[in-house]
Amino acid sequence: MFITRSLLTVLVSIQFSFCPDPPRMVRHFEYQVSQEEVLSLSRTVLENLGYEIEFYTKESHLIKTINTPIKKDYRRYDYSLAVIVEDQVDVYIIAQKHIFKRSSEASLGGGKSMTELDTVDWLPYSLQQKIYWPLINEFEKYGLTQIKTISVNSLNNKSTAEA
Repeated sequence: MFITRSLLTVLVSIQFSFCPDPPRMVRHFEYQVSQEEVLSLSRTVLENLGYEIEFYTKESHLIKTINTPIKKDYRRYDYSLAVIVEDQVDVYIIAQKHIFKRSSEASLGGGKSMTELDTVDWLPYSLQQKIYWPLINEFEKYGLTQIKTISVNSLNNKSTAEA
């Protein structure tokens, strides 16, 4: 009995140690052309994928799409994309989660909404992949490559390789 419990404890601790954190809702891409070209290219990619542009600013090199609904099981999320072009192209997901309010059951005919929006700084990883994979594929068609990891070690290795 003691051996079984010890073995179970070890297996559970190993299982939890391999649980990766999903990446934050940002992807980075590098480019080789001018900043203005990449900005207009990013707009083209977003429009090709069916996103509607809310605002496009050449001065601050920023594009933001309007909210798009997406579902996961019974949960509904709204998200928009923000593309910022600087030294690299950064694509952020800005998300809101629809939350059902239990108190709304008491107000029959009160005209109040049964759901409220809550801003979230994460989406389930499967939804992030559903959003990012088409973007990654479209950007790669135009020559923009995704930067896999950004760390001090990778930057040091890149600078020593160039020297």
